[in-house]
Amino acid sequence: MPDNVREIFTRNLNELMERRSVTQNDIAEALGVSGATVSYWCTGKKCPRIDVMQRLADWFGVGVDVFLHENGMQTVVDMDRLEALHQNPRLGMLFDRQREMSESDIDMIYGLVDRILKERDGE
Repeated sequence: MPDNVREIFTRNLNELMERRSVTQNDIAEALGVSGATVSYWCTGKKCPRIDVMQRLADWFGVGVDVFLHENGMQTVVDMDRLEALHQNPRLGMLFDRQREMSESDIDMIYGLVDRILKERDGE
């Protein structure tokens, strides 16, 4: 595997672990691999085989592309934002209606919410 892909995988794995509060031990137990193996993945010494990477992606509930693309974590961030909207009953309608919205509509709504939060926090 090319070094840049390994670096992207390592960075995205570590960020996903942090976002989901997952430890190396959690992954090792879930995938039936050694803690040392997961440690190698997290430090960039090694990358998993593609079949193991698919199992890892399935366990996290993401696509393999999250691990292999420079901007792969943006998918996770977007999924987390949509989940947060869905969990709030008053904002849940945005989640439900988003299927009918264009990408630019979603960007506009996100921008409005971001601006409101910045104003509230005094930024």
